[in-house]
Amino acid sequence: MTKEKKVKEKVSKKDGKKTSFLDKINTNKVKNIVTNKYLVSSGALTLNIFIIEMYLRFLTDGSFNDFGVVRIFISSLIIGMSISWILHFFKRIIVRIINAILIGVIGIYAFVELLLYNLIGFYMGIGNADQGTKVGEFVESTLKTMNLLHASLLIVTIILVLVYIFSDIHISKKANKPKKRKFGKALLINMIPLLVIGLLCAFYYHTVRDKKYQSELQADSNYSLWLYPENSNLTVNNYGVVVYIFLDIKNQITGITSEDILLLENKELEEKPQEEEPVTDYTRIIDDTAWKTLIDNTTNSTYNAVNNYLINRSITPKNEYTGLFKGKNLIIILMESVNEIAIYNKDYFPTLYKMYNEGISFKNNYSPRNNCSTGNNEMTVLTSLWTINNTCTANSYNKNKYFQASFNVFNREGYKTAAFHDYTQKFYFRGTSLPNMGASAYYGVEKLGIPYSTSYTEADDKDMFKAAKQYYMNDAPFMVYFASVTPHQSYTASQTCSDRYFAKYKELGYSDYLSRYLSKMQVFDEAMKELLDELEETGELDNTVIAMFGDHFPYGLTDNDINDFFNKNNAGYTINRNSTTNKNVDKTPMLIYNSTLESPIQVTDYTTIIDLLPTLLNLFDMNYDPRLYLGTDALSETHVSRAYFSDKSWVDENGFYYAPNNKMTYTSDKKYDAATIASINKEISQRQNMSATAIQNNYFKYLGEGLEKYKVVEEPKQEETE
Repeated sequence: MTKEKKVKEKVSKKDGKKTSFLDKINTNKVKNIVTNKYLVSSGALTLNIFIIEMYLRFLTDGSFNDFGVVRIFISSLIIGMSISWILHFFKRIIVRIINAILIGVIGIYAFVELLLYNLIGFYMGIGNADQGTKVGEFVESTLKTMNLLHASLLIVTIILVLVYIFSDIHISKKANKPKKRKFGKALLINMIPLLVIGLLCAFYYHTVRDKKYQSELQADSNYSLWLYPENSNLTVNNYGVVVYIFLDIKNQITGITSEDILLLENKELEEKPQEEEPVTDYTRIIDDTAWKTLIDNTTNSTYNAVNNYLINRSITPKNEYTGLFKGKNLIIILMESVNEIAIYNKDYFPTLYKMYNEGISFKNNYSPRNNCSTGNNEMTVLTSLWTINNTCTANSYNKNKYFQASFNVFNREGYKTAAFHDYTQKFYFRGTSLPNMGASAYYGVEKLGIPYSTSYTEADDKDMFKAAKQYYMNDAPFMVYFASVTPHQSYTASQTCSDRYFAKYKELGYSDYLSRYLSKMQVFDEAMKELLDELEETGELDNTVIAMFGDHFPYGLTDNDINDFFNKNNAGYTINRNSTTNKNVDKTPMLIYNSTLESPIQVTDYTTIIDLLPTLLNLFDMNYDPRLYLGTDALSETHVSRAYFSDKSWVDENGFYYAPNNKMTYTSDKKYDAATIASINKEISQRQNMSATAIQNNYFKYLGEGLEKYKVVEEPKQEETE
């Protein structure tokens, strides 16, 4: 053996038997490519962003068979290449640190979005970032509602960061020292990535504009979501959570609203004038002279777009229930954090059970979750309008005026109106918004003089009813609104109302969290008995109608807690808050109760809380125009039995359509063809866009003042029928 051979063998033994992939590379050129700082950085960022995006998708709707996946990969590649191009001017260790931080931040951001999605069913944007602070009030409850699989997103993020760091350290050790290049050659090499990025951006934008890269069933086009990402769920499904936040920031800067989308894409969706129908005893005749005069004198294209849409809607006729409660008092109550747990056990909640089963009950009712469910759903009930997803509409537009809102309609009929809430305005600006809807007075917890804790969940609604009666009970006819508090989370710690009956429910085998919630629900049930007793004592019980709705399901309970109750009390269904095949989690009780009702009325149509106000206005035979309400009288034969949700999903007797992944899950033998589904989707998209445009432009203030200006009469006349 030669001396040279012995030296080589010695070196080989010293290095060990195992050799890495990089050690096996024979050419420096290939080695330089594999270890190149820019290529490693852009590849790592692209791969890690895409993995986080896909894992988030897996944890939510689980859909991987649409072009959105390809688009998200392209955007991940563009982001990875762009950031890496900027960073390649720095030392490798700096690139490594910044990339590791970026991967970690993106993973944490995705986790926060998942947290909000799991809680309220929507991703959070800039316009509703304050909702994140509300989650902060109930961190323990919020985290408890997540399962271990959701929490694994953080673990995956940590693993990705560590794998990247150690891989890059290993690769950098094998890399050759970079050679200095001449200026011209260096410039050319630096321009190549920019050229590739430009081509990728061009193709990406092409997929945004060309409709062949989207589902034929899609309610909102990719381009409209690009311009105005109001529907965060659809935007994230098509673009990913990273691009969504970019689009949301862009939207805040450009100020594009639903009005722009309406004018851009909805021209073909303009509602056609309804054909004249024969006049019957139930025909509701409205004089449009003042409205048409207003339209003739309006040059604002946005106002006229909404004008033309609303005036051409069909007028819901009267029916056999019209005037059933004419002249009676009305109390509307928001039941905070109440779902159908309230109606399945008469021993637990006897008052609610009685009111639901002896009144008008809506058997398939839903309270659609959104980014501000309590405040926005309150607004929806009082105005029968869809709220705007990317903002807390009740707060952002609290100074708007609505002449068609419930308080104003009853004001014009001589009713005493007022609104009550047993907490402060920490979360919602009710002191401004409710009077602007026509409430003659608003009484918060301070004005009511009720002792309260800084903890939002310490309020006893019985105190509110007792303190409020002096302000309205002796002023019939009255129309008043109560926003309750007692059943609200948190259910994690000992509190006055949650402790009152905790032992009772704990002994029945319920979990600690569920036992605290059920205790609060029993306290709320007793508060309702207090209200009924007050009405009876003043002789107004028979003369008073009470309408109640749940704003959303109890967020602070886990799905297992809720399903445990449903199974033990034979509800007939269970919930999964992240289901893509149903919206059972949003089923809530809605009822209208009056002690003189001869027999219960069960509404089996699919409804949402947007239908409550027009139903009430018909029952009271009020002077109103049904076209101004985007809900419909649920007792009318013209009511469409279908519940729409904020993300443009919907459910009816035949199945559930999940808008984010354009999937229809059937529950009957009847199937819809693609054209029918697309038509339904366009209708809901148009209706929500019209509502958002009306709110953003304070349309109803304009309309109310315009009708008054060109008044033929103060309000649209209705011809009396037999």
